[in-house]
Amino acid sequence: MKSVKCNYLLAMLSLGLFFTACDKDPVENTITITIEEPVDGENFNSANCSEIHVHVDVEASDENHGVEIILHPEGDVDDKIIDYDMHSHDKVITFEQEVDLCSYASGTCFHLEVFACKDHDCATRESADVEFCIE
Repeated sequence: MKSVKCNYLLAMLSLGLFFTACDKDPVENTITITIEEPVDGENFNSANCSEIHVHVDVEASDENHGVEIILHPEGDVDDKIIDYDMHSHDKVITFEQEVDLCSYASGTCFHLEVFACKDHDCATRESADVEFCIE
């Protein structure tokens, strides 16, 4: 008889914990993408085209799930200078890389795009982009 009461009490406690956990509202994960460098609309002279610094920070309120960073000449998405794809659960992801763009003609503009997943299956995501040129 005593074990029946204990089993009943244990079952009720477990059921109570289950319903309590299900009542919580899910926390919305907010993503902030900051493209530190290059700056949107920036023009680099041909003397500085060999060491253009790309710096991106992706910060999540809860956790990151995936980050994609693409750099390509404007109008040519197939010519990917940077094609970075990372799956990480860190709250902050920092990407920094020097790129040499001297092989491109003066007047070429570039498009830097950043995408970050707000959830694990990437059903929703944030994005940011900048354009810059070589003079």
